[in-house]
Amino acid sequence: MNDISAILAKIQEDARQYGETVAAAAREKAAAIAESSRQEAQAETGRILEAARRQSEAILQRAVSQSGIEGRNARLQVRREAIDAAFKKAMEQLCAMAPEKKLAVYGALAARSSAAGEVRLVLNQADKAAIGATLPPEMEKRCAAAGHPCKVTLSSAAGSFAGGFILDQGSTETNCTFEVLSSSVKEELEARVDAALFG
Repeated sequence: MNDISAILAKIQEDARQYGETVAAAAREKAAAIAESSRQEAQAETGRILEAARRQSEAILQRAVSQSGIEGRNARLQVRREAIDAAFKKAMEQLCAMAPEKKLAVYGALAARSSAAGEVRLVLNQADKAAIGATLPPEMEKRCAAAGHPCKVTLSSAAGSFAGGFILDQGSTETNCTFEVLSSSVKEELEARVDAALFG
């Protein structure tokens, strides 16, 4: 009887160690994906800013020839258009991410949210078709790892937003659409984009 107990204890210990090893490997892989996404986004932002800077300089040269208030207003308008173009280009790049990258980014966003319990996931039509089947379990895994387990069910209705997602918990809603995320950082980033384009 003691031999059986010892064997069972050994099996349980081996299983626990294996589980810890797998969990550690998963955490390392998730961190590597997040870092890779951050570096790619940073590189893409640099390319977008450089293209927008060149475009805005050409427009700005024409505006400089004007004088007085009209010239000043024209320059301000050019700056606004260039900044808006940079944000528009960034939005296009976000929407054009490969499905596997969207899985990683959306999973990371869900893990940072406070979603817990029963959650309904709303995606736009394109993302629903591309990652609708694989995203809910990815989000569940990420949320559980972040300490707020949830059961994610894909909504039958598609959202009318460019990208990102909404987590509907009935009385509360977590809006991680690209439009809302972009809007939340736009004021902070506009000054940096302006400095990069015209500084």
